[in-house]
Amino acid sequence: MTRACVISHKSPMEANYGLLCAMCYDGLRSALQGAPNALQHLREIYVMRSPMELDTPKPLKKDPPAPFNLDAWQLAEDMWQALTGGYIPVKWNHFQIYGKAKEVCQALHQDIDNLVNRKEVIYLMPLVKTLGQALYRYPLEEKSRTTLLPCPSCNLKTVYSPPSEFGDDLQVKCHSCGFVIPPEKMAFYANLAERERA
Repeated sequence: MTRACVISHKSPMEANYGLLCAMCYDGLRSALQGAPNALQHLREIYVMRSPMELDTPKPLKKDPPAPFNLDAWQLAEDMWQALTGGYIPVKWNHFQIYGKAKEVCQALHQDIDNLVNRKEVIYLMPLVKTLGQALYRYPLEEKSRTTLLPCPSCNLKTVYSPPSEFGDDLQVKCHSCGFVIPPEKMAFYANLAERERA
């Protein structure tokens, strides 16, 4: 007699891997591989402090911090709860979260064939959905966008390249001739690209 996957689906799925169907098993493996980077990214988003500030024990006196992103915070907490059953320590910076998440995920991934045979696997499965939500709402890499204004050098479209990591500089440049918008006009082009995006 075949067993059904313990995760509810629109139609019953056969449990080919312990208590999980092939789709849930693959989803869990993929989530364990992607969770550390996503958790680090979410931590950078929900606090939005500079890496130097996150690495020093005492706060730096300068501008007030950016608003706290509760959605990113909740997604990170939900992922962490699925992985560990606990909460992310408040004092951890994004490097510490990545390191611990990688350690936990590697241990779970190495033991996955035993894990899928235990009913506790059901508590780990929310990680798959939450990771998907996190990457949909806060992609790890933002795509470059064209602006409505043409390149001042060759009259073709310019491209707004958003920063790929926190603290990186943005760049607006032409795909055709490589002309880079000068720093004094950068804010104008970036602002225009953001408005076009909305």
